[in-house]
Amino acid sequence: MLNKLSRYTIILLMVIVSALYLPDFFSMLFDKKVDTPRMDYSAVIDEFVYLQYYGMGQIDYKDIKGNTYTEREYYQLLPFMFYANLEKWQQLPPTLKGFEMTSKNIRRNSQMLRIQPKNIDPPIVPLNIMFEAEGDYAQLMIPDDVFRLGNTIEFLDPASNSVIEEKSQIFQEAMLAAGFTFPAKIVAANQTNRKPFDEGYFIKDATNKIFHLKMIKGEPVCIQTGIDPDLGIRQIFIGENLRKEFYGWLLTDKNEIYLITYDNYKLRQIPTTASDPKYDYIANDMTIRFYIYPVNKHIQIRGDGFNQMIVLDNDYKKIDEHVMTWTPYDKRPSSVVKSFIFPFELSTYDPMQWVKIQMNIFWWHGLIGIAISLLALLIFSRKRPWFDYVIVLFTGVFGLIGVLLIKPED
Repeated sequence: MLNKLSRYTIILLMVIVSALYLPDFFSMLFDKKVDTPRMDYSAVIDEFVYLQYYGMGQIDYKDIKGNTYTEREYYQLLPFMFYANLEKWQQLPPTLKGFEMTSKNIRRNSQMLRIQPKNIDPPIVPLNIMFEAEGDYAQLMIPDDVFRLGNTIEFLDPASNSVIEEKSQIFQEAMLAAGFTFPAKIVAANQTNRKPFDEGYFIKDATNKIFHLKMIKGEPVCIQTGIDPDLGIRQIFIGENLRKEFYGWLLTDKNEIYLITYDNYKLRQIPTTASDPKYDYIANDMTIRFYIYPVNKHIQIRGDGFNQMIVLDNDYKKIDEHVMTWTPYDKRPSSVVKSFIFPFELSTYDPMQWVKIQMNIFWWHGLIGIAISLLALLIFSRKRPWFDYVIVLFTGVFGLIGVLLIKPED
């Protein structure tokens, strides 16, 4: 019995390792890389432009009407993106649509937001840092303590691993006085001192209300924002910027995105839907970028097989939109063949930051691979324990490799 248990444990480990690496190895050998176009909008000619890589240093610069450009001509079409090069070449225009074109002005009036699928449900580190928002120094100073939010707020001294009782009590009383209900569901901040100033934390409490908590001159300031608690807020992102148009942005369960403005925390929704619903933003599968330039704003939604751009004016009215498409990954020949060979695949999610095992099941395509694996087991090794066939039935070629290599004892 012990020998059988050991054998099946080894087979299980082989199935997991095979499912992690064999599909990736297959893709590496047979999948042809698709060089997807990079699309932008030119405020100079009021037209969508793009560059296309073809490998070996070959790049085409075009607009959607088919006109071609040299590299420097293309840079001149996008002065808010390539202003540093244009200024060095003395080709930066003095004004564009009434805006004075200097590097300082462009930097001060530009901003970029981004939400990737990995940002939505990240691992939570239960320790946070509270910056002094109005400190005595030119830059934000990292404090000596940290805090955690549970059924209370507690500030901790890392050196002694002890609770700072007085500070914890002061902050808790301020939060309760503002109407906060513990425990917190979402704690959002931009926890870096590499920013021009600090806006503290936006926190979703147990009743789904949103509160703004920060520290000024050592004292807590807690404000109930009045943001609708029934909005279905899934995640909040904070990004301090000298433009001071908004604190950050929030994502709802309906894949809607709202900016949290400095106008008494009023929300401004940005478009995330297209004329064709199949290109509508889905947070779990797509990356969205919101580029703010001095004379307009660009929303770029990128998914598997498409890149959609929506252009707004400075009053958030839609000017234009365009979608570029290419063959999505699951429609490429190598991907289709892989789905027939392997019943599923395991993958790790962004291993440079954290490891998250995910399973992608190929459903009816994978059933063909399972049938072939069962037939192979029957042909090449007929005298097998019945449980070997059960393993192959559920794991296909991964289980076949395991049961063939790890033979049962006589």
